[in-house]
Amino acid sequence: MADRENRAVRSILAALGDEAELGPLLDRIVRAACHLLDADHGTIGLLDEETGVVRTRGGYNMPASEINAEMPVGVGIAGEVLRTGRAMTFDRYADVPQPTQPEMLDHAVLGMPIVWRKGLIGVFGIGRAPRRGLPAPVFTRADHTTLRTFARYAAIAITSARQYQAEQERAERFALVTRVGRIVTADLRLEELLQRAADAVHDVLGYPNTAIPLVDPADPEMLVLRVTGGNYKRIVQGEYRQSIHHGIMGAAVVDKRPVLVNDVVNDPRYIVVPGSSGIIAELAVPILLGERCLGVLNVESDTRLTSRDVDALRIVADQLAIAIENARLHASARNLAAVEERHHLARDLHDSVTQILFSMTLVAQSLEPAWRRDPDEGARRGHRLLELSQQALAEMRALLVELRSAEDATSLLTRPEPSRRIPEVRDNGLFVALRLLTRSVAKDGLGVRIRTVGREPEDPYVADAIYRIAQEALNNVAKHARATRVRIVLECVGEEVRLLVDDDGMGVVKSIKTSGKRGGMGVAFMKERAEVLGGSLELIRGMTRGTRVQARIPLRTPAP
Repeated sequence: MADRENRAVRSILAALGDEAELGPLLDRIVRAACHLLDADHGTIGLLDEETGVVRTRGGYNMPASEINAEMPVGVGIAGEVLRTGRAMTFDRYADVPQPTQPEMLDHAVLGMPIVWRKGLIGVFGIGRAPRRGLPAPVFTRADHTTLRTFARYAAIAITSARQYQAEQERAERFALVTRVGRIVTADLRLEELLQRAADAVHDVLGYPNTAIPLVDPADPEMLVLRVTGGNYKRIVQGEYRQSIHHGIMGAAVVDKRPVLVNDVVNDPRYIVVPGSSGIIAELAVPILLGERCLGVLNVESDTRLTSRDVDALRIVADQLAIAIENARLHASARNLAAVEERHHLARDLHDSVTQILFSMTLVAQSLEPAWRRDPDEGARRGHRLLELSQQALAEMRALLVELRSAEDATSLLTRPEPSRRIPEVRDNGLFVALRLLTRSVAKDGLGVRIRTVGREPEDPYVADAIYRIAQEALNNVAKHARATRVRIVLECVGEEVRLLVDDDGMGVVKSIKTSGKRGGMGVAFMKERAEVLGGSLELIRGMTRGTRVQARIPLRTPAP
């Protein structure tokens, strides 16, 4: 017996060094104890101090339903040990108050408290089955002594595993706080910031489902969910709205405190999300800024959650509160600056260009009658009309230069909103819009030929950009080239759109070189329109004379 006990002790010591996970370690301790004491089955349960129940964590020759089973005070052998705080022996399991395993009623059982520093932390239980129709062998005082030794080793294993788990959780919480700290200090849009935070909570702490709904500023009675993590990214699509008076998330907003539920099936506030399964716990932590609730950091789990989870997510929620407020203030300031700039531009347009255009209209209305009365007077008014038009053009160019220098360079390289598309292209398609454009140019005496190849581009941003580039190129021909003919070729082949505008004049290229300039604002705008969509634009001298504008833009453009 001594040799067997020594071998059992050595196996336990080896297990303590080999196993990092608590469950497999406890399984090995139970198995060693059962082999040494000729027991047929056994369990080790741990005391949950928050709920006051013993939950089975290790077992040997027990039904699968026993693992994670909960025994409150007075239920089963574990419940009796929990009630009395001492070892309990029953010759028949049927004599145990509220037995939990009906098939073992004839078995002899022995329950032993697992104690650490004079406090009960768990229960060790083993059982013996009847032999050949005889009653089960009862447990002796020596069996009590041996099992108490195993209980001490189990206490060491449990305490070590809990310390290791606590250190691991502290490391995880520190990693999460550090990661979220980097996220919230980055220059991100609010939704992107929240999405990265949700992914970090899921990745680091391993919650199956994560959600960060925000209180709707326009309707404080409503939560709006656009950001999810974990499985929710797959099963929750689009925007989800929920009253703050419903659900566990709503309770966290109303009460302004964390709400932890470890039995969601029996909680009437729990809202089942179609496609989500195996969830037993939900934790909703309000995102508070002072007395205001901005939203909720919500997680769901297939295992029980504890106060440690609450503490970790509270820190993250505090970080998110500041980040949300800063992001909203930044967006508000940006919008206010845009509004002020629009007002400034409107004033300048009204005070300069609009007044000049109004004067031009008056002069144009009087031009024909004045010419009929006196050709010299008509000529003077025509000259005045030219002066006013040149003045309007100069004022407009000055405003464009001011606006361009005031904006960040990257703001120019953005794709237009669909609501601001070019009406001619939107209503008629690119090919028809270009033909209408060439007819308008031809009225001024310029011969224009156009040829289109392939299908129209489906991307509206590509179509608008091609139209604007062609429009600017034709304007340059009319203003600078002194051309008589211009050819336009638009090809939509393969994976790109190719635009060619070719004239027979002196050319924009020559006029730019003669003036010593690098090109006007229109040329820069053409290049930017092509480059923002992943394409390119070149201005080159024609084969014999004139200028060629060549643009290439992918049919499938990159995201804005």
